[in-house]
Amino acid sequence: MPNFNFPDQRDNKQANYLFAGRGCIICVSLLGFIPAGILWAASRETFAAAGTKKWFSMAEPQDATVFWGVCQTSMPAGGTCEKPSSSTTDKKKCLYPLSATQYSGGFKEYKQACVKKGLVPVIIEDEKQNNDVVLMLGENTPAWIGLEKTLGEWRLSGSGALPAYTNWHADEPNSGDGKDLKEDYAVVGMGNLKLLAGALFIGALVVCACALLTIIVVCVMCCIQYRALLNKNDGMLTCVSLCDACCGCLSCLGILAGVREAIAAGGSVSAITIIVRIICTVVLFGMAYIGWILKTKIICQRQGQQVAQPVILGQPVMGQPVMGQPVMGQPVTGQPIMGQHVKEERGQLSGPMDSVLLAIREKDSDP
Repeated sequence: MPNFNFPDQRDNKQANYLFAGRGCIICVSLLGFIPAGILWAASRETFAAAGTKKWFSMAEPQDATVFWGVCQTSMPAGGTCEKPSSSTTDKKKCLYPLSATQYSGGFKEYKQACVKKGLVPVIIEDEKQNNDVVLMLGENTPAWIGLEKTLGEWRLSGSGALPAYTNWHADEPNSGDGKDLKEDYAVVGMGNLKLLAGALFIGALVVCACALLTIIVVCVMCCIQYRALLNKNDGMLTCVSLCDACCGCLSCLGILAGVREAIAAGGSVSAITIIVRIICTVVLFGMAYIGWILKTKIICQRQGQQVAQPVILGQPVMGQPVMGQPVMGQPVTGQPIMGQHVKEERGQLSGPMDSVLLAIREKDSDP
C-alpha cells in the first residue's frame, strides 16, 4: 500500500481505504456488463422472432390491440384474384388481408369479418402457402389464421378438421403456460416484436455505456485523489470529496426509483439491484467523509508547520535585535543618550541645566 507520509499512521490507512472503496465501485460497475449482455442476447432472440414465419398461440386481446387477419377464397375460374387480394403460388387460393381498421376485437370478430366479406379464415395447407401469407402481410404481423383450440385439440376454423400442416414456433403452442388467459387461437409471424427488440438493444447499449463511463470516471478520480494525497493538496481533495458526495446523492435517488420498480414488479432482480445500489451509496458517502477528514488534517498540518518555523542564528527576526546593532529607543553599550552624561572624575551625571551651570563655573574659575 502507498505511504502518503501522514504523521499518524491511521491517516495513511484511511487514505488507502479511499482507493479500496474506488476499487469496490469499479467491481460493481464491471457487474453492470452482465445485464447488458443479457439484454443484448434477448434483443437478438427477439429480432429473430420478429422475422419468423412460424405460428404462435395467442389469447384474445384484453385491451384495444387489434391484430391483422387473413381470409381466403377459392381461385376464380379466370385464374385472377381481385385486388387487394393476391393469389397463392399454387394458384389454388386468393388471399385477402384484413387490416386492423376493418374490424375491432379479437379472433371471433376476425372470423365474423371474413364471413361478412363472403370469405373464410385462411387455411394454410403447406409451406408455400405459409410463405405466401407472410409475404402478403409484410410487417403487419402477428395476424390471425383459421386455427383454434377446440375441446383440447387444435382444429381448423369452420370445418373443425385436424390440420394436415402446422408450422409452430419452438415451445408453441403453450396455451398460456398456466396463465389466466388461455391462448386458444393461432397467429402467424410476430413482426410487432421489432420495436421491443430495438428497445432491448438500446437498453443494452445504455447499460454498457453507463458501466464503461463509471469505470472511466472512477479511474480519473482515483488518479486525482492520489496526486492530491501525495502532494497534500487540500483543494483537489475537497473537489474529489464533493464529487463523491454528489454521486452518493444520485445513488440515493436511484435507490428510491429501484424501490418503486420493485414494488410494482415484485421481482428478485429489482431487489438485488437495490442492495447493490445501497452498498455503492454507503461506499460513496464513506469516501466523501474520509476525504474531508484528511483534507482538514492536511490544512492543520500545514498551519502547524508555519507556526513552528525555526529561528536561524545571525538573522534578524521581527521584534528581536541582533547583538551589536541599535534598536530605536535602546542604547548600545558604551554610547551616551541625549540629555545624559557619563560619570567623570569631576562630577555626577546631571540634567541639561546643571551642565550649563557647571560650564559657567569652570569658565569663571579660569585665570
